Amino acid sequence: MIRKLGFILTGFGALLLLWIAVTLWRGDPITSLYTRYEQHHLAARLSAVDTKWQSVRTQESAAAKREKREAALLADIRREAVAFGDTLHNGAPIGRIVIGRIGLSMVVLQGTTTSDLEKGPGHYDAASGESTELPGMGGVVAIAGHRTTFLHPFRYINNVKVGDYVTLKMPYGTFEYRVYRHEVVPSTDWKILRRTSFEELVLSACHPLYSASHRWVVFAKLAGFTV
Repeated sequence: MIRKLGFILTGFGALLLLWIAVTLWRGDPITSLYTRYEQHHLAARLSAVDTKWQSVRTQESAAAKREKREAALLADIRREAVAFGDTLHNGAPIGRIVIGRIGLSMVVLQGTTTSDLEKGPGHYDAASGESTELPGMGGVVAIAGHRTTFLHPFRYINNVKVGDYVTLKMPYGTFEYRVYRHEVVPSTDWKILRRTSFEELVLSACHPLYSASHRWVVFAKLAGFTV
């Protein structure tokens, strides 16, 4: 009986060491399973939002859109972004973020509460304590994500290079942002969300790994969009 208990404890210890090794190497696999499950459901919900939003948009021919001046087209996009924002609630899927450099493609949801970030990258809204705008509105668009747990979407955010592109695919348009700088700041520093003279995307994640004392922040400038 004692020998059997010893084998059980040894096996448990080996599994614990394996879990720790995998977490240090690739991030926590257990919480990642939960986030993967939630991302599957968020993707389905986002698809439904896309379909619904496309059906209520004013349909214009490609030729007519090309004839519009950029300023007029941007004004249209801003109106659609505001209208889309009025339909959102905390926890709702808002779009998809794609970062080729780190192989990221995940649904972004509205809000950055603990439960929100367990499901995927979250957009800072009023309920988050710090409100930021949606793509196309001309202001600061801020998105946060985990680095070690819950599928750790921003684990390799530090590997994104200046000049890389970050894409936000929204129901009303696709927006390309070009990375122009990185910064590490204390977790209480909200100057990272200070408005600039151009539309800016701000990506943030805890830093260093396994700590929440600071944030690794990536700043990107809107380079273009399509509708």
